[in-house]
Amino acid sequence: MTPALHAPWTTRPDFAKLLVLVVEDDADSCQFLGEVLRMCGAVVVEADNVAAAKEFVGHTKFELIVTDLALPGEDGAAFLKWLRQQPRERNGSTPAVAVTAFYQQFPPGEVSGWAAYFQKPVDIEQFVRTVADILHVPIDRV
Repeated sequence: MTPALHAPWTTRPDFAKLLVLVVEDDADSCQFLGEVLRMCGAVVVEADNVAAAKEFVGHTKFELIVTDLALPGEDGAAFLKWLRQQPRERNGSTPAVAVTAFYQQFPPGEVSGWAAYFQKPVDIEQFVRTVADILHVPIDRV
């Protein structure tokens, strides 16, 4: 279950014109993460599996990739490993944020390739602050 977006949160970085890929198979989680990023102005592309994510990565330059780790078929940890083997122009150096409800299966010390790691449920305030830090975007208060 994802937290409600109507809950008060005060950190609103301006992610206007930033293109973000969200890789998440759970529709509610995907909608939640996408909406948080959109509320900050980002343009969000969504993929519900690694194959679709790889297709997007091959054709579009993203400023950030947010991926669930527990995905059907190829998991998000394998995706991150694959991503880091790609050339820069195919998002090989694009910052990635790992998200998981299965932190025992995917402990942060055993997953590499990410700039930040979040356990579900994701705290909105912490998530947007961290993304702003990763992307070097100033934070506004609302």
